[in-house]
Amino acid sequence: MTLAKQRERDALDLRTRGYTYDRIADALGISRAGAAECVRRALAALKLECEEKAEEVRDLELKRLDRMLEIAQTAADQGELSAIDRVLRIQERRSKYLGLDAPTKTESHATVAAAIDLGHLDDAKLKALESAFSSIMSDDAPSDAE
Repeated sequence: MTLAKQRERDALDLRTRGYTYDRIADALGISRAGAAECVRRALAALKLECEEKAEEVRDLELKRLDRMLEIAQTAADQGELSAIDRVLRIQERRSKYLGLDAPTKTESHATVAAAIDLGHLDDAKLKALESAFSSIMSDDAPSDAE
């Protein structure tokens, strides 16, 4: 391991133990900016390593699914209904691993409430406001014909 890589690992180890960048810099004999950069590079390397391992695991799982699919597909081709269900489940799992499924659309509705001081309105204005509100609400309400 190179000196730079060892310094990055040491900096990350100190950071995970709660050291500030100033304390890491003092401990490693580098600048504060250098300490922050060492931690950043170490985290980036860890992220890449995790992504590579995850990719290896995913590839292994896909190969296993392919072998299972071959077996199940042979039985499904002969008309075995339970094998057809297995083929579909294997295909669903493959799709999840590969991210082939389209995201599900969801709708959300929100109700907004506000406190409005109507104390300054006279009776005529309040009646007009109430009438306008009733009209708006009846326009939004679904009719019985729908």
